[in-house]
Amino acid sequence: MVLKAKANRPKASPPLINHRTIVGRNRRNKTEARIIEAALHVFAKRGPDAPVIDDFIKAAGIARGTFYNYFSNTDELLFATSTWLTDDLARSIENEVKLIKDPVVRHGVGIRLWMRKATLDSAWCGFVATVWFQGGFVSKAPLRDIRLGIKAGVMSCPSAECGWDMTLGTMRQAMIRLLKEPKLTKNGYPDQIIDIILQGLGVSAQLREQILAYQLPEIHISPKTII
Repeated sequence: MVLKAKANRPKASPPLINHRTIVGRNRRNKTEARIIEAALHVFAKRGPDAPVIDDFIKAAGIARGTFYNYFSNTDELLFATSTWLTDDLARSIENEVKLIKDPVVRHGVGIRLWMRKATLDSAWCGFVATVWFQGGFVSKAPLRDIRLGIKAGVMSCPSAECGWDMTLGTMRQAMIRLLKEPKLTKNGYPDQIIDIILQGLGVSAQLREQILAYQLPEIHISPKTII
């Protein structure tokens, strides 16, 4: 029996990367970011309802057709803008707290970092508090931690969703109050709000005290602002 030698098949060449495609994609991403960044200033100045498309076209320095390549109306732009801004901070916070093993402490430190941003950046706070429910707040990490806290018996609430909604509503109202009464920051108001939130989630007084005493890390990935 004669064995036939296997033919040496040429290795498949890796797919060629179309340079024009990459350049086009990068240009599109930059243009979209340019529109959103301009929209931040417009929404912050005029509110979420008053601006019209011409306001964004002028602020971004683009043609009308360019605007419609990315967004159909101002509602879409508002959604994208608020998502871009809040998701950015949420990712930055997650990057700092991800090494904290205790999910309850991790959650508590995370919402403390959020409130710290609100107290230090009034322009950001004002925009986010105004359009809070227009955009997609990153909730995967907080929901994960609340679920783990409930499972461990350290948190007690009907569901993670219920606990997170209570947290969101309380934080938003606290941000609105800080905008109206910024002096409350000096009276410990932000930490008082965090303590009430944790209490509402069923966290023990001892653990709440530990969370409030935890030294907050610096956010190394600088979150976006609208100044």
